[in-house]
Amino acid sequence: MYANRASLIRMLMLLLIWKSSPLPLDACTTAVISGRATVDGRPLLWKNRDAPARHNEVALLTEGPLRAVAVVNAGSRRSAWMGMNEAGFCIENSLSTDLRQPGKKTGPANGLLIKRALLTCHTVADFKRLLEETNQSGRRTVANFGVIDAQGGAALFETGPTSFTMFDANDPAVAPHGYIVRSNFSTTARDFPANPTPEQLGKIYSAERYSQACSRLDLQKDKGITVDYLIRNLTRDLSDPKGTPWPGTVNGVKQKLPAVIKTDNTISRSTSVSAAVFQGVKPGEDPRLATMWTILGNPSFSIAVPCWVEVQEIADPLADDKGAELGEIAISLRAWSKSDDGKGINTEYLPDIWSDLWSVEDKILSLTSKFQAARVEHGYSPGAVTRFHQKMAQLAMTAMQQELREMKQAAITLPAPPPPAFAPVKKKL
Repeated sequence: MYANRASLIRMLMLLLIWKSSPLPLDACTTAVISGRATVDGRPLLWKNRDAPARHNEVALLTEGPLRAVAVVNAGSRRSAWMGMNEAGFCIENSLSTDLRQPGKKTGPANGLLIKRALLTCHTVADFKRLLEETNQSGRRTVANFGVIDAQGGAALFETGPTSFTMFDANDPAVAPHGYIVRSNFSTTARDFPANPTPEQLGKIYSAERYSQACSRLDLQKDKGITVDYLIRNLTRDLSDPKGTPWPGTVNGVKQKLPAVIKTDNTISRSTSVSAAVFQGVKPGEDPRLATMWTILGNPSFSIAVPCWVEVQEIADPLADDKGAELGEIAISLRAWSKSDDGKGINTEYLPDIWSDLWSVEDKILSLTSKFQAARVEHGYSPGAVTRFHQKMAQLAMTAMQQELREMKQAAITLPAPPPPAFAPVKKKL
């Protein structure tokens, strides 16, 4: 791997430039998927998080009536950006600035509202009541909130400071195929239908990502949407502005990758800092079986790890107040592949990275499926769930460390100038 040394030197220098450059506005892409659209009848929820806060971690939230697990900015527990609680309620959001209203606003903003919902809401109906209450007191929210629950609920709420509109993914009139996709626009603010076409969206910001996500889900709808499909084919989608996946990418034709892929309009973007896929439960199942599959760092350079609310502690590679170690390695891998202008990916390392990481991820997905089946049949203690969670995190971490080690080994043999430091990785590899 990494044989082109001149190119590698250039990538190392770009790492220093990128680490000091500002990142653009939040640009998340999400979907709420009813159990009627999934292969096993369990609802799904997905978010690619794009944000200036590159350093993320997974945290347990234990200060409320309900225990929860969430993706947060490293070192901060004040807000949450996607998570689930012990009742099987899961929530995420995408920024939608077209929901803003004039005048100064007070009350919870997007991340604060997510945390409050995680600590207090059992169901989609509870979240709706929370929005009704805060309509009166006021919010600082401008977001599309996706939620699922253990009763089969699945809905999206376009939410401004004093009003909201609910879209029920279980309603065929609202969601004909059983899912609702959003990027960074709201249909209510623009007088669009619930599921606008690309032609209706025109050239509004984030239209390409919305259309790409819809297209990827449409391809799978007749087979039934799965966790594996969302993790591999949605979080890592790399398509051109017209929605055609680039050759050699996860959804593209099996041809050689282009030398550079521009990520201005792709789902997996330069600004993607984490992702999560939530698998809920069917009515009557134990809500503790709900799973948050977490990808820290850019999804194209990282591995998904399963998390559960009942774990006694978050596995070490996923938790650190300066940035979880697994995510920090992903930051370094992504930086090494950044294009000269910082807006794309140099693809020469991608085939090897994907071959190495995705084979490990496939193993984690397979082992977790068997573990979940055994939990249903036998029941496992929180200690056993914690140990399995830690084992899966360590499998991912070992693979990520190996990728970093290979890049470091390549750097050792490079001629002067010496390479700059990697993004912070706090433990010895």
